[in-house]
Amino acid sequence: MEVRRTDMWQKEQVIHEFQKRGKRITGQREMLLDVILEGNWSSCKDVYYEARKRDPKLGMATVYRTVNTLEEIGILTRTYRYSLPPKEE
Repeated sequence: MEVRRTDMWQKEQVIHEFQKRGKRITGQREMLLDVILEGNWSSCKDVYYEARKRDPKLGMATVYRTVNTLEEIGILTRTYRYSLPPKEE
């Protein structure tokens, strides 16, 4: 799974979109936004591991909930990559 930003969003715009949807901006969510907006990620786990460097108390569920909300808003898209094993001869 790959997590990609759909556009160059500014943190303030994202916070505004969260608030429009009645989502609270906690310290952990704000930190996660910083992490997500700073790079391209190949998975939610990669986001989680990077964010845990900043906040060791962060839980994986918080990352998934935040990513899901960012998808709903249209800031992120998740792509899935599948490949077939090499054909046996």
